[in-house]
Amino acid sequence: MTKIRGVIVPSLTFFNEDLEVNTELHSLLTRHLLVNGADSIYLFGTKGAGFYFSDKLEEKIKLINLTLEVTGKKTPLIVGIFGNNKDRIIDQLEELGKKFGKLNFIIAPPYLEKIEDINSYFEYILGTVNIDNHIYIHNNREKFAGNEINPSIVKELIVYDNFSGFIDSCDNINYCKSYIKLINENFSLLCENEETFQKFLQLVPLDLRKYVGIVPCVSNLVNLSSKLYFCAIEEKILELHQLQEQINDIRNKLYDIKAQDGKEQRGLKYAFLYLYKNFSPNLIEDLNILSPNLKGNLDEITKERIEAYVNYLINQKHIYQLYSLGKDNIYQLDDMINIFSNVEVLLSQGNIKKVIGPFDADINTIYRVNFEKSQLIFKFRTLKSFQYENIVKEKLLFPFLDGSLNSNSFDLREKIKKIVSIRKGEYQFSSDKPPIVPVANLVYFDETKEVIPYIFTIQEYVHGKSLKDLFNQYSKEDLSFSKSKFLTLFNNLGELLGKLHTISFDSFQEHIYNIGKMSKINWLELIISEFEIESQEASRKKLDYYNEIKTFLKDNISLLEEENEPVVLHNDFQWTNLIVKDSPNKIQINGIIDFDNWRVGVRAQDFVKMEYYTLKPINNSGIRESFYKGYKKKFIIGQDFFKKLDIYSLLWFLKNYNSSYGNLANLKGSNSIYERYKLINSYAKEIERIINS
Repeated sequence: MTKIRGVIVPSLTFFNEDLEVNTELHSLLTRHLLVNGADSIYLFGTKGAGFYFSDKLEEKIKLINLTLEVTGKKTPLIVGIFGNNKDRIIDQLEELGKKFGKLNFIIAPPYLEKIEDINSYFEYILGTVNIDNHIYIHNNREKFAGNEINPSIVKELIVYDNFSGFIDSCDNINYCKSYIKLINENFSLLCENEETFQKFLQLVPLDLRKYVGIVPCVSNLVNLSSKLYFCAIEEKILELHQLQEQINDIRNKLYDIKAQDGKEQRGLKYAFLYLYKNFSPNLIEDLNILSPNLKGNLDEITKERIEAYVNYLINQKHIYQLYSLGKDNIYQLDDMINIFSNVEVLLSQGNIKKVIGPFDADINTIYRVNFEKSQLIFKFRTLKSFQYENIVKEKLLFPFLDGSLNSNSFDLREKIKKIVSIRKGEYQFSSDKPPIVPVANLVYFDETKEVIPYIFTIQEYVHGKSLKDLFNQYSKEDLSFSKSKFLTLFNNLGELLGKLHTISFDSFQEHIYNIGKMSKINWLELIISEFEIESQEASRKKLDYYNEIKTFLKDNISLLEEENEPVVLHNDFQWTNLIVKDSPNKIQINGIIDFDNWRVGVRAQDFVKMEYYTLKPINNSGIRESFYKGYKKKFIIGQDFFKKLDIYSLLWFLKNYNSSYGNLANLKGSNSIYERYKLINSYAKEIERIINS
């Protein structure tokens, strides 16, 4: 059985108000601990709600099983068995010991009452329990009701074969020296006081340091404790002192120093959730729950300080961050590098300097990877329920953008079929055939799912910020912006959308891979069918406008009879997908991104999200007018255009209403459900507005 030595990380415990351990989050936490240098993992300790879970045996077993699975049973586990009744402690030791033969245990004095004879208390437990597992004893006078275990007691207990080590704060030098004399290959000494790691390790003779360990709570986030222990083993004194100073600084910056108790748990839980805020949208919801006696909310200043310091620690490589591709696939940086080492086009980019992300996206997991010679965007199609074509959509669109494909070509269908059949490749625009709208080169794509279980693309990074971020910056900093500068920008955006819509086809297609194929799709029938399906579904989901929607369509559907020009739609043309660069006199449009939803449809459809996500929040009549004026450089907008836009907006709101209602069951946390209900209500109000207009 492997002994507990080195860096023993007292794992935080994430749980909800029903005292259920969050397995999704713990899977991530365990992987993070391993990447950042944990030699052993300590579950349900004093920093892991050990007192709170003292009688929650089922939850303990659930977390032990999960941790063994994630670690592949290769990392020693140690579990805190705390209580106030020694017979109950023995029962838990025996039940868990027989179930998990290689599990290690930590026991301690009662935490609610002070006892007179501590020696007899432990003699009874160690002498009665009938398991072969290693048992360690935890001494912490403050945490365990003033019960103190002095060196003489430890010396008397060491005769028990199953007593394998002792955990102490090691701040009493004389006590510590006495414990050190007991160290050998069968008995370990573990120090839990983060401020005394360096002093403790230097007190231990060099030849005995391989038998000792440190128990750093900060290692729930950072890797410095692993580096410190290595320096102690290698007798690197200067680095040892420097690392201890850094750990002390981290404690001041990451812990909730305003709290009397629970400062470590509160600060580190928030820091960890912030670090992996993009792993799951629900992580931050009601998972930062502490034991009842430790509860307390972080103030906003403390949150901002922790967030800023986490970013600093990442940049300094004091945190090794995991990279997720969906919930089931989590990689560390070396894994990511190995995965793409066989992509030939990347070999010329030099070494990877930094990986940034993941960035928020509904369909993809997205990272920005900084190479020595370039910056690239890696997009992984991780949403399993993606409703559109299961291909890299840029590979079909980009040849139309530079004229390599012409919708009037007699052999268009054969060319489309050939492109669809190519499952690995690239599409780079040449200087003499630039695209009609600014887009990034498709450096590489792979649809085979052989390298990783997802379709993925590698694209050039478009420098700048999203138009939404630019507006938020102006609003937050209360900047007075040049009206003419923004009017010109939106005029240019309207013209760009018009250029995209100049790519037209002979017929409508439900799927883009059918472009060039003879089609008998009747656009009006298709739209009426979609309305019927979505209206009935919305009615089942308590939207009481079924009859009103039917009346609205009856009165207005004839406007769509003239819709007979199939064109390329971006289908998500709005400010988050428009990358710009701001300067004093001009806002440059550097690129349009995210073509995952592009399809063949009618022009009015492409204005729905622009209206709802961009023009409506900006709420500036001049900007709105300028956008449409730019579009009119390419197309005439008839007097019925905006009524058509209302019809397509109504269909889009119905689809979003149904989709949002359908996702309610998967949400965790009252805030998430509340926000989703707000969203559903906003869609309902927009539906009401349109049908009553």
